[in-house]
Amino acid sequence: MLKAMAGEGGGSGLLININPDEITTIYKHLLAIITELENNAVPNIERLGNIDYYTEGKAQKTMAVYPEANRKVMDLYDNYSRAAALVVDILNTMIQTDENIAQQIIAKLEV
Repeated sequence: MLKAMAGEGGGSGLLININPDEITTIYKHLLAIITELENNAVPNIERLGNIDYYTEGKAQKTMAVYPEANRKVMDLYDNYSRAAALVVDILNTMIQTDENIAQQIIAKLEV
């Protein structure tokens, strides 16, 4: 089912078609990426960071960029988490809109 929502700003009157199936599919893909990062990437990055080879000896100078690389992976995790939260917000807004429409219909029908 497609939902049409009128744009709120500027009175443009343009409609945005929203496909709930696509939104939930996007969320599932985002969640799969987040789960992969949580279960595999982050723990392995932490383990790798604790290996003495990277924190001592000849490799120490070479691996000075390692903390920056870790930060970038965590930024990636944060960005996917934020995207997933925004998708959930969209879904919640759709639910609220549907409830408001249903209440308006019931009021018009005087049920």
